[in-house]
Amino acid sequence: MVAVSTGDQETVLVIGATGRHGGTGARVVERLQAAGRAVRALVRSDDDRAQRLRESGVQTLVGDLHDRRTLRPALDGAGSVYVAYPVAAGVATALANVASVIRELDSSPHMVINSHGKGDLNSPSGISREFALGEELMVDLGVNVTVLRIGAFFYENVLLAHSGAIRETGVFANCFGDARPAWISASDGADLCVTALLEPQAYANSPIVYPLGHELLSQQEIADIISEETGREVRYQYITQEEWTRQLKVAAVHSGGLVNDAMIQHLPTHARTMEENAAILRMGTDPAALAAASGRPPLTFRNFVRQHRTEFGAVTVKV
Repeated sequence: MVAVSTGDQETVLVIGATGRHGGTGARVVERLQAAGRAVRALVRSDDDRAQRLRESGVQTLVGDLHDRRTLRPALDGAGSVYVAYPVAAGVATALANVASVIRELDSSPHMVINSHGKGDLNSPSGISREFALGEELMVDLGVNVTVLRIGAFFYENVLLAHSGAIRETGVFANCFGDARPAWISASDGADLCVTALLEPQAYANSPIVYPLGHELLSQQEIADIISEETGREVRYQYITQEEWTRQLKVAAVHSGGLVNDAMIQHLPTHARTMEENAAILRMGTDPAALAAASGRPPLTFRNFVRQHRTEFGAVTVKV
């Protein structure tokens, strides 16, 4: 478990506390509160999710990373900052705004960015290039930052991209082919970030680090696990990058904003490069490091499916 030094209980600003994809921000808030830290959250909307944060003891401020004017109250007095930017365009500008306000405040909070191992200035994915640009800008500007480029896909991507098709047809399709990338649960990814927040010396050697995932899984292995856990046959089908892109555009209409244009370009692009073994990725597994960060065994994909059996169209509920 993460140990907290006494006498160092400064406010931690959490940006992305109400994010829906993966929910890493909520997990970070939970862990920080358990460690006795004062938590402040920057939220885009004063909605039910923001109200629940306030009820849990979180100081909640409404603001927007793309509106620099709203960031000063959130950053003022924060000793640490956690940023979980969605899989969407605009991250470089958002991080530049944060860096600008930190400089204006003449402060030096320790910033932890929850990023992905696909971040690279030469990536074929626009999002990956933009993440890399914003993160490297933070380093060049002298911000006290730790960027965790986690080298694994989130299990939640399977739920987001394919659960609808699995429920309705028992078949899901993409262009990963036979590739076996690394996977990780969002909660385990969040726990890595909590370690960086509470024990910054753990990643003191470099401002940009590449934590690894939990397990290697092909799409066929994913289909087999979902079949076994839901009691229904689930099949994987290979399709081209162009066809998966088309399918994601259709799904975006019904996703409530979770699937956006930048994500539609991002996911099939990396899937294709992995299928062709040409990806600019730093992927692998290190379950021991995840267990050390979480204080428990990492969540397996099988157990993730058990937690979401209804979304995957389980025939019956296991007792």
